[in-house]
Amino acid sequence: MLSGTKIRRNPVVPTPRRSNKILVQNFIGLDTTSPYTDLKDGQSPSYYNCRLYARTATDRRVAVGTRKGPDFYSVPLGETVDIQQTSSAGASDQPITTTTWLAKKFTAGASGKLTKVEIRPKQGTSPTQHLIIAIYSDSSGSPGTLMATSSILSSAITTNYAYAAARFVEAPTVVASTAYWIVTYMQAGGSGNFLWSSTTNATTAKTSSNSGGSWSAASYDLNAKTYVSTNSPLLGGDRYVPSAATAKTIIAHGQNIYSVSDVDGTTTSLVGSLSSSATDYYFAQANDKIFWVNGQDVPKYYDNSSVSNVGGTPGVSKFCAFHKNRLFLVNVTDPAKVVYSDLGDYDAYTSTNFIYVPSPKSGDPITGIIVFQDNLVIFTRKTKYVLFGDDPGNFVLRQSSGKKGAVNQDVIKADPNYIYYLADDGVYRYNGSTDQLMSDAIQTEIDNMADKTKASAVVHNNYYRLYYPAGAATANDSCILWDTLNNFWLRDSNTYIDKPFVNETNDLIEGSSLVGVIYNAEQDYSDLGKPIAFKYWSKYFGDGVQKIFLRRVIPSIRLQTFPYSLNLYIDIDQRNTASIRNTIAAQASGSEWADGSTWTTSAITWGSQTVSTPKIIQGTEAYWHQLRFEQTGVQTPVEILSYILQIRIRRIE
Repeated sequence: MLSGTKIRRNPVVPTPRRSNKILVQNFIGLDTTSPYTDLKDGQSPSYYNCRLYARTATDRRVAVGTRKGPDFYSVPLGETVDIQQTSSAGASDQPITTTTWLAKKFTAGASGKLTKVEIRPKQGTSPTQHLIIAIYSDSSGSPGTLMATSSILSSAITTNYAYAAARFVEAPTVVASTAYWIVTYMQAGGSGNFLWSSTTNATTAKTSSNSGGSWSAASYDLNAKTYVSTNSPLLGGDRYVPSAATAKTIIAHGQNIYSVSDVDGTTTSLVGSLSSSATDYYFAQANDKIFWVNGQDVPKYYDNSSVSNVGGTPGVSKFCAFHKNRLFLVNVTDPAKVVYSDLGDYDAYTSTNFIYVPSPKSGDPITGIIVFQDNLVIFTRKTKYVLFGDDPGNFVLRQSSGKKGAVNQDVIKADPNYIYYLADDGVYRYNGSTDQLMSDAIQTEIDNMADKTKASAVVHNNYYRLYYPAGAATANDSCILWDTLNNFWLRDSNTYIDKPFVNETNDLIEGSSLVGVIYNAEQDYSDLGKPIAFKYWSKYFGDGVQKIFLRRVIPSIRLQTFPYSLNLYIDIDQRNTASIRNTIAAQASGSEWADGSTWTTSAITWGSQTVSTPKIIQGTEAYWHQLRFEQTGVQTPVEILSYILQIRIRRIE
């Protein structure tokens, strides 16, 4: 220090012992990559089955709400009744409640996918929730491991005994001569009971009085039927829309092409004896015909009357697209070769009507083609090319300046502004010139994909939906969604979906990744009856330096019809235990006209609340806090409008 230099000190400002603060949280999407302590306000490190800014049935926006799931469209191909117990000898009523569970043992007669179970229930004493139907393996003569879950809505159960169906989106595999269990119970939060009809011609049923914790033998059997379907997935589908005939849905499964009835979901074979080695079918429409390729057979088309081979011997093809009034096909035996038909004549292929992509040929095969911005974009695994021009005389093939490739045809989807696709290292969008990586925030999810080549996608209602197998899964069971309007990611679980497509009225149709069946997407708050697991976790709030005293949490939620509770867990200091639990009643209540309420000396408020803002007192002190909203159920949608945190910040010690 120089001699004579004076040190000027800043005045010390006293720090208050505590300061009060109100935090109002917003919602801006998923981030699984950033450290929990480094998330932006409103980002979530973990959520499933949510929609941000979701519309409700009354077209009101909520900040975050439970997604909807698929419902019945078609009868699974090969579905037949397997075992059934329909005897009514010695029949008596067997009650089902939230804690009293019933289990019926059955031994599969055939191997395949269990797609449906019918049981024979009726309304008991004023049941207030839905009936859950679960399939368990056998473990020493009692229910063992959970294999699948579905439900029967209370509205589908009458006051008289009648068979009611539960369908399984996860379609568990059953093996002939192996024992399994059908387990039933009322969904949590309900009261009253259902009754299941029984018979004394067998004594294989079991009961539990502690929600499946232990099982006791019964002196009866229970009425039920099981249905087994062919164990193979949907291979493709599309909506066929001729100009002067009724539109119909076309699907591929096994060695057949089927049409699907829009009335009852039954299927009719249009053509059989196709290659059993085909794993993917791709469709394109023109001139009132629907064309398809499968990489094993010659291209074919259906003209609403019969199925024919495409003429002109274009060769076995694996991808197809109509562009500039020509049918473009990708050759199987020469995977870098694109052939195209004569102008307007899709049965004529001149010997010079082909292009190598690239030229000269390389070892990077074509993985998909799509029409975008009036050009044909041709993807390979490593890059992409654009075919410009409108006639062979002026066709020009150039490598795109955006050089990322795609893993397969199914993931390449477009809207008017972008092509979205999955590459080996992430999800990109292409604007006709450059590529933009979109998936950096969810790179952990991309890395967790078991096999990217199995993924499939669709663009619908401003979402790019990508279905894929997660972890060790062998078939698609998960989904990530890019919100193209708000530019953030969402994530769904238990989505056993493949080969989705959109029909002429903008309805999303989803195929199964497990069996030959299609679903109407986004119909109600279950996955074909399976409970939806809603999970929304906030970012951690804090700075690691000052302790925060969480005084209260004030969530604003929209109330629902059925009784259930929304769970609110709190994790402190990143322990990942969330040991603090609160339950928030989410059912609307109040007097309604003709519900039996009478005037008394006390005032009656007619009508029920629609929004609840409970004040949850905490008194928790820690450096970091995280809120975790969770709820699993059938027809129990969570709708959060906002939440407010009231905190006190300690001074720095």
